[in-house]
Amino acid sequence: MKNLPGTPPPGRRRAGPPQPGRRCPSAGHLLRPRSSRAFVLGLCMSVGGLAGGVRAALDGKGIGTTLGIFGIGILGLIFAVAWVVTYAREP
Repeated sequence: MKNLPGTPPPGRRRAGPPQPGRRCPSAGHLLRPRSSRAFVLGLCMSVGGLAGGVRAALDGKGIGTTLGIFGIGILGLIFAVAWVVTYAREP
């Protein structure tokens, strides 16, 4: 059976980007930050969030505000550590 003109042969992948309906990126690339900007963002988030959380606790802000600011700091710390681990694993 011959292939129709303009269609790729079965079992082979076409060169170039995938078709718009066929894209399904994995979320794994979000867990592996590779840019140094990601490291700087993580450091800024962690320093600002942890220091802001301490300041909010000392000022007597609500528990929700304090935990929210601490959460940003912890998220930034995780982001910075993920960058360091990714950078250490690269050859």
